[in-house]
Amino acid sequence: MSNIKDIKNPAPFYTLKDAAKELNRILKVDYYDTKKLLNMALVYDLKLYIFAKGWEGVAYYSEDMTPEYDERTDVDKFGGYTDIHMRHDDTIETIVNATLNSFLSKGCLLQIPPEAIKILTLEKKCNFDSNISDFLNLLDIADSFTANPPNYFLELFKSGSPSTPITNHLDHSKIDIDVVKSVVDIMIYGIRLKSISKYMTLNDFVEPKEKVHITIDGKITDLLLQIINRTDILITHYQLTRIIDGVLVIRDKEQPTFEDLITHQPSKKPQGKSQAKIEAQVAARAIALHLWKNDKEQKIKIGSMCQHIWNTLCETEHREQLPDKIESLKDWITDIAPAYAKLGGRQKEY
Repeated sequence: MSNIKDIKNPAPFYTLKDAAKELNRILKVDYYDTKKLLNMALVYDLKLYIFAKGWEGVAYYSEDMTPEYDERTDVDKFGGYTDIHMRHDDTIETIVNATLNSFLSKGCLLQIPPEAIKILTLEKKCNFDSNISDFLNLLDIADSFTANPPNYFLELFKSGSPSTPITNHLDHSKIDIDVVKSVVDIMIYGIRLKSISKYMTLNDFVEPKEKVHITIDGKITDLLLQIINRTDILITHYQLTRIIDGVLVIRDKEQPTFEDLITHQPSKKPQGKSQAKIEAQVAARAIALHLWKNDKEQKIKIGSMCQHIWNTLCETEHREQLPDKIESLKDWITDIAPAYAKLGGRQKEY
């Protein structure tokens, strides 16, 4: 019986139902089905996707710049946030979201988050609303066979100039070429589709899923909810071969909640750090957690939080333990930052 790797022109991705059939055929078992694959994705590092086309979205991200660029644009040298920093934000935000929307326009795969998978193990459909985290990342369909797909968002910056695939989505007036050439890395933390970030009107969906009736300002309006069904969930050829080869590994434990971080400090001290440095980092994280927990309007980005922490700790016994640059405080707090704080540029309404 042939292995899936022996197929000359394999499909780039499969529905969970078709994937289960292939697994049972190749492994000569009668074990796998859709629910079992969903449960496996909760426990193992198995990535699942949906196909998206014709939608628009925004990405949550952070960027690393060259040391020379960071030194030139140090906010302290300019006395605060200036046009230079605004051009930086506009450039990064414009190119990242242009890249995203180029993929969404032509069609790509979006990795679904664990919250949605949990619901789909219990129910046949999942309402993708504000209670569900954003999609984790995107994958070009052509890379469905690839173990390590490229960072699509970084490729354009590495080229040093705007590339043709995203021309229709790129506002060139917001591009500062010096910023483009100074980007070292782009880290994507999540993707939110505009079409499913809130209730939308009938004209906002390319392929509407479910219609509901609600009352707005005393008027009954037909609106649409984006519903993801089990049948919408896809697994790539590469992920399927990982199951066949038995190379899945247990997922990392979920990140703690803000409440957990506030009430529980790590019991083990980080190696290679002095007690004074540890106490300074604990103090910085406590400040960040408090401010973000009370940031009801979701306005405080990581850069601004670093400035808050610096200004506060400079007046305390922790002053000597602070890094040389304010932006270096990002390393202390990025892992506890909420998603909106990692969104580059200015927060936008959509």
